[in-house]
Amino acid sequence: MDIHRKRIALLIGLGLIVSLGGCNTASEITVKGTVTFEGTPVETGEILFIPADGTGPVGAGPITNGEFSFIATPGEKKVEITANRVGDKPAPDGLPNYIPYIPAKYNTQTTLTKTVENKAENVYTFDLKK
Repeated sequence: MDIHRKRIALLIGLGLIVSLGGCNTASEITVKGTVTFEGTPVETGEILFIPADGTGPVGAGPITNGEFSFIATPGEKKVEITANRVGDKPAPDGLPNYIPYIPAKYNTQTTLTKTVENKAENVYTFDLKK
């Protein structure tokens, strides 16, 4: 009977440890800041914080008048920034012709990285150049 109680106590203890460990999941952190290109605020665009290890959720949000704010999880991130301008000539379908102007080194071939710290708010400044 004494061994049975010890086993039950051990199982309950292990269950508590496992359940408490599960409570320490990644927090959602406010990520905000500014984005300029060649010294001018990016009027409209998108910014993504992608986990550097390829696992976990992507944080993303719009850039409006050079500013962004969204929720991300803590950790090392690859940062991708995109923005378009309306071209002089319309697209073949007659709609506005949106032309990307942020270089690939900041989006599809990004070289940008940031660490989202596990604190209530992280603020970043991105001064992009050609």
